[in-house]
Amino acid sequence: MIFVLLPAYNEEKNITAVLVRINEVLSGLKKPFKVYVVNDGSTDATGDILGKWHGRLPLEVIDFKTNRGVGNVFKAGFKAVCSEAADEDILISLDCDRTHPADTFPAMIKAVEGGSDIVIASRYHEKSEAVKLPFLRLVFSDSINGLLRVCFPLKGARDYTTFFRAYRVGLVKKALSVFGGNFVEQAGFSCMAEILVKLRVFAPQVSEVPVSLRFDLRSGKSKMKIFRTIFEYPGFIAKQYRAVLSRVFQGEGI
Repeated sequence: MIFVLLPAYNEEKNITAVLVRINEVLSGLKKPFKVYVVNDGSTDATGDILGKWHGRLPLEVIDFKTNRGVGNVFKAGFKAVCSEAADEDILISLDCDRTHPADTFPAMIKAVEGGSDIVIASRYHEKSEAVKLPFLRLVFSDSINGLLRVCFPLKGARDYTTFFRAYRVGLVKKALSVFGGNFVEQAGFSCMAEILVKLRVFAPQVSEVPVSLRFDLRSGKSKMKIFRTIFEYPGFIAKQYRAVLSRVFQGEGI
């Protein structure tokens, strides 16, 4: 079974198109699926629109009364999916602003079914493209991903910051079992790197698939504040190194 996890914050102009395409793609694959949307305290019509989708596709909405941040969205989403999914099921996460095309799902699903534990729809794949990616975001993304690859090398992974991934559910369950409530601690967008870094502990098989990122289709502004996110990473990196050193000194190894 395929589970889809969508973080949503003030996406009234995008959510309908995203759900329509997810439904078309997964229905076309003739695979059972369920969509989880975590509505992160939206103040626009996102919640009302989601309410109209009940009965039109397998959908569950987790509503936050206030905006709690991306990290808490993924924490709640992972917990909800893992409470009902089987180990062999697949969890796909993606952004809700139309930049991540559901047309990439078949390649991601095929890769997991072929043995990958994590599949990244990566901008760094040689066949990928990014339509109208803002220059400042491009520079930020390349700089941060380059740093993360040096600090936390993971074979098969080049894009550490994207939401657009597929996971074998059994791997996420294992992480929740080992880390508990500390699996996702970063509140902001750096949580995506945190998830990948912590999953390294289990020596996962990682692969990347090409993606056409469509920034030209997005309505409204990005929810990621670039400079705020930049300042999240030094603390995150330092925290991960402290955790490694702590395990080494306690004799647990890396």
